[in-house]
Amino acid sequence: MKNFFVIIFSLIIWNTNILAAEDIRSRFGFYITVPSSFIAIQNQNLDEILKKYKGSDIDKDAFNNIMAGVSKQNMNIEYFFPTHMNNPESHSININVQKGDINELSSIPMRDICPMYKSNYSKVFKKNINQYACKLTNKFSPKFNPVIFLYHDGAFGYLVQYQIQTSAGLTTFTASCLNKKTCELMNNYTSQMIRSIR
Repeated sequence: MKNFFVIIFSLIIWNTNILAAEDIRSRFGFYITVPSSFIAIQNQNLDEILKKYKGSDIDKDAFNNIMAGVSKQNMNIEYFFPTHMNNPESHSININVQKGDINELSSIPMRDICPMYKSNYSKVFKKNINQYACKLTNKFSPKFNPVIFLYHDGAFGYLVQYQIQTSAGLTTFTASCLNKKTCELMNNYTSQMIRSIR
């Protein structure tokens, strides 16, 4: 019975974090709901971010490198960091937009696309990565369909990714995480953000 109450309490706390949210306009022109336990890197707000993490063991160099990239005009990426998790630089969500059409991409058989993703990420991370999932999903239908779902090794830990089509272009949501438990949590946050796009 005690375990039952612990599980119920955990679910209430988790749902409170998911449901308490803030609407923002992304740098790509669409609106998105961001859980209140996350902070978006926008408009050079590094000082605000570092205040949120005061006293933690956050990697300030990692944040500085991210900010340097975000401030570049040709860098089509936006980052979101959790304020409630350890190692926030290892548990983040980013949105990247490129030219392209998800319908054209998804028309290629997944048996041909998945090895290309694996090869490309292995080159980026300079190691042979494991790919745990690579498939089309209808998880966000009818709003977003088709959607490509990827789950694979990252530079450190794992990456959970969804590729969708938005008004901005071929849009990739990437959640970084360190273990199965945090990957499930980050996947849930990412899914909620995708469903909120308008």
